[in-house]
Amino acid sequence: MKYSLKTLKTGYSYNIRGLDRRIWILSATRFIRAFGRGSTFIFLPLVFIISYGISFIETGFFLGIATLLMALVQYYSGILTDRIGRRVILVYSQIPAVAFYLVIFYSVAFPSYLLVLLLAWYGTIVINAIQYPAVQAAVADVTSVKDRLSGYTVMRIMANMGIAIGPLVGAYLASMGLQYIFLISAIATVAEVIMLYLLMKETYDPKAHPGEGKHAFRSTYRKDRLFLVFTVVGIVLGFFMRQRGSSFTVYTIVLEHLPFLYLGYIWALNGFLVVLLQFPFLRMMTRFGNPMFWRGIGSGFYALSFILLVNVPTLSLLLAFMAVSTVGEDMVSPTTQSIITTIAPASMRGSYIGVYNMYTSFGAFTGAVLGLYLLFVLSSVPSVYWIYVAVGSVIVGVMYLTLGGPFNRRFSRSSTGSSPEIL
Repeated sequence: MKYSLKTLKTGYSYNIRGLDRRIWILSATRFIRAFGRGSTFIFLPLVFIISYGISFIETGFFLGIATLLMALVQYYSGILTDRIGRRVILVYSQIPAVAFYLVIFYSVAFPSYLLVLLLAWYGTIVINAIQYPAVQAAVADVTSVKDRLSGYTVMRIMANMGIAIGPLVGAYLASMGLQYIFLISAIATVAEVIMLYLLMKETYDPKAHPGEGKHAFRSTYRKDRLFLVFTVVGIVLGFFMRQRGSSFTVYTIVLEHLPFLYLGYIWALNGFLVVLLQFPFLRMMTRFGNPMFWRGIGSGFYALSFILLVNVPTLSLLLAFMAVSTVGEDMVSPTTQSIITTIAPASMRGSYIGVYNMYTSFGAFTGAVLGLYLLFVLSSVPSVYWIYVAVGSVIVGVMYLTLGGPFNRRFSRSSTGSSPEIL
């Protein structure tokens, strides 16, 4: 397939100063959340394996179940936020998370009943999933189609500022006890709820879109071939990107016996690089290409980063892995929601986000379970495992490149205000 970057130009604008104030409020709360909760996802597999003696395969299964649960909840919460608005969900859904994190804190400090730990952790998964579509849809509510990539980029940068600091704090706390990571999460959640309650105004009025219920939504997205193909590719992407999370954590700490602090350094580098590079990447992505093109290129950088893990891991090599991987992330992550909310009708943005997350979770679920299983099987030759993951990432990149033309046509219709074309 021959590509012309000029013909792929979509018209996204670089607009930071002109963004709605509510973008900055949401972004500030994402910083607080990432600072408080980011370490929980990094270190939780170690809680299962080290504190409770759970096997690799069982750990992968528990993580996979959490992914499916999150996706199922996001599906219904996406529909709900389109029916009742964003603010109620943004503010009040997070209050129970404080109690759940305190229970996890106790369960890690005094390991006894695995079921208690699992139920509390799954509780936090549900709470996070309820809020997520409302956050993403709110950004689309207050940005034009052309400014949307800028809006999502700002929010992602603020979240990664939290990721840059949170894992370093988490790694330090883990050296004293893994349980303290979850205590910080509870405190940060209280701060997030207070900020949203005091500052966040509603972004969407459901009364302005009457008669567009669940059945109309299902009929719309099932006929939307571009959205369906994008979702299928997202399922495959989810499988391989999952190896960057739980599999990478288990590989470095359990198989290679590297110190906890290494994970703190690695993920802090990720956060700092996102903050440093995302605005320059935003300028580049708004000048030529389109989100599908950049997702394809980003997947190639993911593949290159996985190839680095074929070598014997040292701190410098792992930092190089994260640096290259972050370049891919800077191209892939901020484009996801801008693509979905451009494809979706205005009254169905939350619902489309929920559907996408529900289906792509099956890729992440399989990636967690099968990925850790393959890592266990290939534990004596982990280089082979990372080669498989790299090759799969290249295939995903090619899939995204083929979607560039159809997305350009949809973007043109959406930016002129006409009804989205169902391709």
